Amino acid sequence: MEIKIKKESKKEMEFEVIYEKTILNPLKQKLLEYDEVEMAEWTIPHPLTANPEFYVRVSKGNVREIVQKAIDDIQKDLNDMLQQLEEHQ
Repeated sequence: MEIKIKKESKKEMEFEVIYEKTILNPLKQKLLEYDEVEMAEWTIPHPLTANPEFYVRVSKGNVREIVQKAIDDIQKDLNDMLQQLEEHQ
């Protein structure tokens, strides 16, 4: 997976995700759990010729830090799930 930042300010970020779609819904859902996130959405301009584009806007805080927090939280959730699966073998 590769990320290309298309637009970034303190409150907004738009990036293109190359060769990946599956992580975008979990990232969107996690971001929308945070009070400071006003909007999180992703689109594919054309499914055959374009990569997904992800957009997030925050009302307070730094957008990059909030996206990083969401990714860290998703990783923690997945690690917890993996640990529980391993305990029940």
